[in-house]
Amino acid sequence: MIGTNGLTGALIVGGLTGLLFKWFSKPVPAQSSPHTADILTRTFSSLLPMALILVLAVLVSLALNWLMIITYSAESWSAFQKYATTSHSLWLTFGMAVVTLLLEILGLAGPYQERLVTNSATMTANLNYALTHHSAYHVPYPYTANTLYHAFGTFGGTGMLLALVIAIYIGSNNHNYHVVARWSLLPALFNSNGPLLTGLPVLYNPIYLIPFVLAPVVNMGLAALAIGFHWIPPVVYPVPVGTPGPLIAFIGTNGNVVALLLGIVDLALSVVIYLPFMRLAETIVQAAQEQVGGAKHV
Repeated sequence: MIGTNGLTGALIVGGLTGLLFKWFSKPVPAQSSPHTADILTRTFSSLLPMALILVLAVLVSLALNWLMIITYSAESWSAFQKYATTSHSLWLTFGMAVVTLLLEILGLAGPYQERLVTNSATMTANLNYALTHHSAYHVPYPYTANTLYHAFGTFGGTGMLLALVIAIYIGSNNHNYHVVARWSLLPALFNSNGPLLTGLPVLYNPIYLIPFVLAPVVNMGLAALAIGFHWIPPVVYPVPVGTPGPLIAFIGTNGNVVALLLGIVDLALSVVIYLPFMRLAETIVQAAQEQVGGAKHV
């Protein structure tokens, strides 16, 4: 329930805990069925790392609390996010999208993180214009997070990961990849990327960094061109949360067929972008497995 932001903190805590046990606890011989006395002995030998972990956790918590109170506040982050989501500058919209994508693959929240976004002043102004003029082609703010990033850059969640699921089905020979893709298909259709982020994993994986950022940005660029040439109107109408990615622009433009076709083209292009990186990741995994198998054989 806490998402990738909580996962990052959990990994850091787990890694530090493991290191402290490795450094300060006494090694225990493996036993198939240890007795109560053995368990107690092992517990008492671990009191030092447990105490160190507790003290470290308290100190870090106090430091973070002090940092939040003195130099940072929820209001500051809300103000930054409001600034990002209400921006109607084309370049700033693209810049904030890149920042969001880079932070997301590191397990952190970005300014365009979907679950934090609420209706902004620009969205309201665009909708009022469309309702008043019975057309969305000349809305005052055509290039926003809603009209570009959320409408064309989040199929399968942040990073266009629905395209990665399809790329696995098309080009992967790895059984484990196909298992993850099968379990991730339904969530990805409704724009939830959690299973893929942690299942392959994509999270913290430098191989997927380029397509994770490139695919949404390319799709946003195509959408910006289409809006600029008036091939499609900007997305201004409310779209239910969880709407399948390729349908977001179609519904948000009140049924514009070209917007639907553009969404399908964006998805296909994203699959093409992900395919070589997916194959590279698969090759590296296979080489590592063969190396481990060869070492065991020797």
